[in-house]
Amino acid sequence: MLFQRLVLTIAALIFIGCSSPLPSTELPPARYIQAAPEFPGFHDYRGIVDLPMKASGMDQSGIADLAKTSQIDFIFLADRVQPGDTDFGIAGFTSDILFIAGGAFDVGGSQIIGVNLHEPIKPNLTPNDLIAAIHDQGGLAIAADPAKFASSEDYALADAMEVYNARSAWLAQPPTTLYFRAIFFGTDHFLAGLDLRPDANLALYDRITTGARVVMLAGMGAADNLNVLGAKVGTLPQLFLFCTTHLLARERDAAPILEALRLGHSYVSFDYLGYVGAFAFFARLGDITTMMGDEVHLAPGLTLKTELPAPADRIAMYQNGAEVISADKASTLEFAPKSPGAYRIEAYRSGKLWILSNPVYVR
Repeated sequence: MLFQRLVLTIAALIFIGCSSPLPSTELPPARYIQAAPEFPGFHDYRGIVDLPMKASGMDQSGIADLAKTSQIDFIFLADRVQPGDTDFGIAGFTSDILFIAGGAFDVGGSQIIGVNLHEPIKPNLTPNDLIAAIHDQGGLAIAADPAKFASSEDYALADAMEVYNARSAWLAQPPTTLYFRAIFFGTDHFLAGLDLRPDANLALYDRITTGARVVMLAGMGAADNLNVLGAKVGTLPQLFLFCTTHLLARERDAAPILEALRLGHSYVSFDYLGYVGAFAFFARLGDITTMMGDEVHLAPGLTLKTELPAPADRIAMYQNGAEVISADKASTLEFAPKSPGAYRIEAYRSGKLWILSNPVYVR
């Protein structure tokens, strides 16, 4: 009798774990692109950075269809580049999804992702020469998972850093742990195990931004498609609803989207904890409002403020990596800085990272 009850319990847990393939992201009935709060003329576009399309086994049209269902606005492609490669994906719109061509170059234990590539790049370049070659094409360089680089010199000239990478979070955990979590827990609970605060990468980022402006992003990497009792875990449809990078731009076209990336008008949201249509973090001095990613001079009356789309369990503001103020059960947070620094926001729900902002640089 006890054995039968144990079998039934395990079967029920397996059913629960495998019967909810998509995270419970509360998408609107249809894609509605919201205006960026506090900044007239800007819109909040949500997308995916660092997508190796070839590893998915799908073509660009198939990826676009998945992205449209997930209400994604843009995708930055990042297949691994081989010497002489000229195929960086098809730039422009495919099925109403904006694709930015690009590729990933192996460098010092990690990767430099070239964004907006259209010409081959010579092999065996030094990291600095590689980034220079990307810039020569009018592209941008992203350091993927910076803690994995052998030296900080390998990405010192990069325009942006992936402080979070879903694939790296997956690979950091034992395969057996992932498998049994997939069996016994639903998709939301499973993905929560991938929503780890990237302490090492954030420490590197905060150290760099004490003296330079560098953009913070989240990358996806390849989907795993782990087969668990006939159900797939770690699929593109799941990951598209798990974590997104938002860019605040005037319109959804390559030039303004790339400009938003370059300027750090950007933040990250883990949407399975609550859909984020718009978020703001800014500085205000009199009638002048400064967007995250930009600089403002320290002066009497300067305030930093964040506005969330819904209450977080906790909001914290950091100055050069050190917490300066926080609030519980709040959707806003305001602070008057007393000293220069790079100030950024982290918001949490259920003990997990929900929103991560780029800094406002107080000089």
